[in-house]
Amino acid sequence: MNRKINITVTALFLVLIFGFGVAFWAVPDSDSSPEENRPLQVFPTVNAAGWLDGTVSSQLITYYSDQFPLRNAWVGLHALGELGAGRGESNGVLVGQNGQLAVRRFDAYLNRFERLEDTDCYSSAHVDRGLDAVVGLHQTLKQKNIPLCVLLAPRTIDVTVGDFNYPADISDGLDATIQSAMQAGGVNSVELMATFRELHGAGEYVYYRTDHHWTTQGAYVAYAAVMESWGMGDQILPESYFTVREVPDFYGTTHARAGLFFLPPDTLEIWEAEDDGRFTVFEVNGDKETKTVIESGFISEKYLSEKDKYGAFLDGTHRMLFIVDKEAAAKGESRPRLLLARDSFANSMVPFLARHFDICMVNLTGGMTNLTALCEEYGCQRVLVVCNRENLIASDCLTLLE
Repeated sequence: MNRKINITVTALFLVLIFGFGVAFWAVPDSDSSPEENRPLQVFPTVNAAGWLDGTVSSQLITYYSDQFPLRNAWVGLHALGELGAGRGESNGVLVGQNGQLAVRRFDAYLNRFERLEDTDCYSSAHVDRGLDAVVGLHQTLKQKNIPLCVLLAPRTIDVTVGDFNYPADISDGLDATIQSAMQAGGVNSVELMATFRELHGAGEYVYYRTDHHWTTQGAYVAYAAVMESWGMGDQILPESYFTVREVPDFYGTTHARAGLFFLPPDTLEIWEAEDDGRFTVFEVNGDKETKTVIESGFISEKYLSEKDKYGAFLDGTHRMLFIVDKEAAAKGESRPRLLLARDSFANSMVPFLARHFDICMVNLTGGMTNLTALCEEYGCQRVLVVCNRENLIASDCLTLLE
């Protein structure tokens, strides 16, 4: 009996080894993973220089990991194993009530040349440098009579912390640091963490479960708060001005990182109005050539059938975009121009803000940080900075503001 068991185990082992070996070379490589929303390593170019500096060997290791047969199934099994071990998270992503996901671990900046990798702590010195740069920008713009408003959007873990068996100390400490620095520097800073926590706790759909962004409802809350901070509360468009188009089966970046592919999807919300067609979105290249990105409205429909559905807002990430009311322009009507310096959180806010301003929109994470010069070049009357707090602690985009 023991001999038969040994033969069976050995045969299964050989089948698995040789079977996966044959499958590895028989199955065509994929250049991207829709489930993980990232590119995959293809077979590297082999050359002498690459062998000597270790580039080829590093790429080969990644290649074998990325192209392994049935990779998605193994990733899912690993994620289930993490949960089964009682960790309450997978690949640095917390798993909470009602399928809520939130990134816990990230790479925190220590300075421009060093990072603290895979941690849930941040460098206080780096955060202070970023906040000091915001205060310095405020002082520079104040001398030019250009008002600045700053919205450092809370991370998902900051808003939904009550859904997890995880302490709120880090989120609360970061929030207190931001508020203290902005108040001391006299910066018009819109603070929304408490508001979003209250709304989320009441069951409002203000942050996605599978993605790191706020929902369009959350973006509307942020828009209203910004308008109030400018003394323009009487101009806020009511929610009834819009109709909500729901796009099902939205799986965001947090879901991709967690590898828990069995969790239910989100619903992407698009708030639309009858006058959306008045607006056009175009990009400006370095040579000042322009290219229309969206001829009518704010939504690039092609993304709605793809994995990255959030990219439908303003056609994803562009270094510089302009949003104008083409009907007003045709009549020669002048509208105030807003410089919106942002990361991707602001994309779903723009359809609300565009009702009040022509917008020059620049990508902070793409190096567009000299806001004073941009204001002068494009004739902007006010500046709005919208940036997720993860970019405050895990990038240098805010420290470079001027």
